[in-house]
Amino acid sequence: MKEQHIDPKNRSVLIVDDNPQNIQLVASHLKEVGYRISFSQSGRDALQKIQNADYDLILLDVMMPEMDGFETCTQIKEYPKYKEVPVIFLTAKIDKESIVRGFEVGAVDYIIKPFYGAELLARIRTHIELKAYREKLEEMNQRLYEKATKDALTKLFNRRKMNDLIEYEYDRSLRNKLPFSIIITDIDYFKKVNDSYGHECGDIVLEQVSSILMSMVRKQDQVGRWGGEEFLLLLPDTETDGALTLSEKIRTEIEKSTYTCEEFTLKITMTFGVSSFSEEKTGKTVIKEADLALYAGKNQGRNRCIAYSPELDSGF
Repeated sequence: MKEQHIDPKNRSVLIVDDNPQNIQLVASHLKEVGYRISFSQSGRDALQKIQNADYDLILLDVMMPEMDGFETCTQIKEYPKYKEVPVIFLTAKIDKESIVRGFEVGAVDYIIKPFYGAELLARIRTHIELKAYREKLEEMNQRLYEKATKDALTKLFNRRKMNDLIEYEYDRSLRNKLPFSIIITDIDYFKKVNDSYGHECGDIVLEQVSSILMSMVRKQDQVGRWGGEEFLLLLPDTETDGALTLSEKIRTEIEKSTYTCEEFTLKITMTFGVSSFSEEKTGKTVIKEADLALYAGKNQGRNRCIAYSPELDSGF
């Protein structure tokens, strides 16, 4: 990871102290190097401020009336966005019990008053840089996760991730005696789209279809690009009839929509195959059955929704 140069002008610090002179002294050091500064004279005011602003670091006095620094820090750390924001206690309390308690409630450092200005700035800079490194690392990890699990074109989950989700749903359904269904669908005559209008146009159609699919499922449902022009929908807690109903709604929406790329306006249709979990099936079996239903729909003229039945096995 490249070394980061943190510009103080882009970083904000909240100073929490009931003594205005202490705030003024700390602020004078921070202003010298350009930090953006806010202040509170009580723990309750600090809790109000963090709800309405984002701070990169909090300097917190321990001994304050009504709500001391320990309780203030505890409540600050209850806000998800402040779990990783460094809190430094700045206090005259030097007993070991207070220092240990400060770390237990979430502080990352402890500076004893009276403090040396250069030391204060060095510790602030260190913890702000560490926070920036953690954020950069999280960002890189998120990008790696996206590459490993998402299809680059449609931004849907890829086949590998969908297989993982199906196995997870299979285990959950088996354990809790719950249903789930799978829909496999693909675009009818998609090769003609690519051949007639070009692959860039084909990509636009895939993106638009992906948007329609995502807009029509529930939050708990999962949608993935299964391969080429083929998509898979994983529907937890859904029986065959429910999956067929959703398939028909999507089929109708796909058929009535128009797909625009460059000067061309296209119409397409899709065929849907549905299968549902039962205790004697594996996750792979449910996928295979949805695939058989899809191909049965293709053989019956396309642009239709077919649920798997055992009779389909003899046809392939």
